[in-house]
Amino acid sequence: MHTRISSKGQVVIPKAYRQKLGWEAGTELIVEEAAGQVLLKPGPATNKTRSIRDVAGILHRPEMKPATLKQMDAAIQKGFDAKWR
Repeated sequence: MHTRISSKGQVVIPKAYRQKLGWEAGTELIVEEAAGQVLLKPGPATNKTRSIRDVAGILHRPEMKPATLKQMDAAIQKGFDAKWR
């Protein structure tokens, strides 16, 4: 899909993407630049309402062993590398 920047610097995000992401008029977005590209992420106000199903993965499960600091550091590095390299 293509879009254009208006003379006022506005960009229209195609409806299909807005619907898929649940972004309605007034949704606050965070704008980041990385490696010559622009990344749009929902702002903190967007994440206020979530169902328990959306966050169930962060709940404790007795059968899971806690991650070690080394495992957590490796996961953080992997996420950083995926985003910035």
